[in-house]
Amino acid sequence: VVAIANLIGQNAAGSVYYNGSYSGVPAGSSPVYLPSFVYKYYGWNSLISVQNTGTGPANVTVNFTCLNGATASLSKNNVAKGAAVHFDLETTSPAGLPPGGCGGSAVITSTQPVVVVDNQSAASGLTQSFNTFDSGANKVYVPALYTKYYGWDSSLSIGKIGTGTSSVTVTYSDGGTSTCSLSDSTPSCLLYMPAVHPNTGAYAATIEATGQPVVAIANAANPSNQAQTYGGFSSGAGTVGLPTVMKQYYGWDTAFTCQNIGTVATSLNILYQGYAGNAYNTGTLQPGASVQ
Repeated sequence: VVAIANLIGQNAAGSVYYNGSYSGVPAGSSPVYLPSFVYKYYGWNSLISVQNTGTGPANVTVNFTCLNGATASLSKNNVAKGAAVHFDLETTSPAGLPPGGCGGSAVITSTQPVVVVDNQSAASGLTQSFNTFDSGANKVYVPALYTKYYGWDSSLSIGKIGTGTSSVTVTYSDGGTSTCSLSDSTPSCLLYMPAVHPNTGAYAATIEATGQPVVAIANAANPSNQAQTYGGFSSGAGTVGLPTVMKQYYGWDTAFTCQNIGTVATSLNILYQGYAGNAYNTGTLQPGASVQ
């Protein structure tokens, strides 16, 4: 089976609504890598949930590194088998982080294998939920980024795995590149698309790292307090399944984006359950490009 979890709620006054989604994970590991966390960062805070998937109690530590190099940690011992501990940076101030807040990356270690989800939210109701990573790659694919696309803008958080340095180049499918350098003291970088990307619209990206492998997440938000996040991909497949899509379902609609990570143009065919025939066909999806 595959699974997704959807979260929805509202503040105590009932005036602000929050929602997010993330994928179920088949197995735990340690360490686990979080390419982005936020602590009082432009009004954003992380809620990092760590579940013990091992056979006994777990001692869990989250090590934070800000984009400016500041470090801190939070720990919880004796987390029961199957249970989760929640590190809420809105209500907890890790010693060592700047009082004014910061963004950056984190590494979660545990005496038992764990799975981790980060739910990042702002007071306005914007929510970004995503899974963490247990390994990285020297090439990572990001199928959907936005600059002034129907009001949506994106950012890209890239973090390295392990000790050492990594030189990162981001190539956009519609032209242009961005670069950043990662080290043990500054293991992540944040690229805000309106500041670094030359064009407007929707586009894909390919991240290439020389040195240590990297992981990445893509964020998007609009002025209507809507937000979304997903993890970058290190590989693709000839067939991909989506466990849920929606069209005018209690007011919800789905958009999904496919990226060609191969070296030649490909034919893309989309079939919906209960719908006869191909719902979408193209033979001209170019290498590195994407279609929504």
